[in-house]
Amino acid sequence: MLNNKTILITGGTGSLGKALTAHMFKTYPNVKKIIILSRDEQKQFVMAQEYPIDKYPQIRFF
Repeated sequence: MLNNKTILITGGTGSLGKALTAHMFKTYPNVKKIIILSRDEQKQFVMAQEYPIDKYPQIRFF
């Protein structure tokens, strides 16, 4: 259903955003792009360590 779609997750580094991101990668492995929108750069850095760009090329942080 969401394969080949672009998904925007606002508050993406919060607890719900992280759970949703994990669910998206597990359930929809062919998602086109997942955009994580967050104001907290430290949490973005930590989350980027969990989802490295070489393993998860679909993820972007803003």
